[in-house]
Amino acid sequence: MTSDEFQRLAAAFLAIAAFAPSAMAKPEIVLLRTKATFSAQSPESHWSVPIKSSDGGTVYILSLEPDFDTRHHVVTLELVLRHPGENSTSANLLDPTGKRHGLQAYDFAAADLAQGADKSAFGEKRVLSPKNLSLTLQVTISRTTVKPTSEAAYEIERLDLQIDISPSKA
Repeated sequence: MTSDEFQRLAAAFLAIAAFAPSAMAKPEIVLLRTKATFSAQSPESHWSVPIKSSDGGTVYILSLEPDFDTRHHVVTLELVLRHPGENSTSANLLDPTGKRHGLQAYDFAAADLAQGADKSAFGEKRVLSPKNLSLTLQVTISRTTVKPTSEAAYEIERLDLQIDISPSKA
C-alpha cells in the first residue's frame, strides 16, 4: 500500500468514526402520560398502550395483566412491558432478573392494597427504572377498590393508575 492510499484509507476511517455515534444512536422515548383502568365489572379487562420513540416507531407495549385465583378472582394486576409483537408468555422487561420472586413494584396485589394504596408495600406512588431500557415509569394509584373473597383472601374490584413515561439515560 502506498503512502497516498494509506492516507485516503485513514481519512475514510476518520470520517466514518466521526459520524458513527450519531448514526448508531437509538431514538429517544417520547414522553407519555396515560391512565390505566381495570374494573372487574367491565367485560374489557385488558389494557395496553404503545410506547413510541422520537422517530415514530413503537419501542415497547405496556399492559396491565390480571392474575386469577382458582375461583377466577383477580388477586393481582401486573404492569408488564414487552417488545412489540411478543406474546403473553414473553418475559416482562420490568423484571430485570427474569426470576420473579415475591411482591414487586410493578405488582398490584389485592391483599397488599386491602388497607389502602398509601399503606401498601410500595405506596401509592412508584418509580420503575428498568436497567438498559432508557425509560422511567412513574406510577400513581389514583383509585383502588378491593373486597374480601374469604377470611384471608381479597380480590381487586377496581384499579386506576396514572402512568407517566419519560426517557432516562441508561
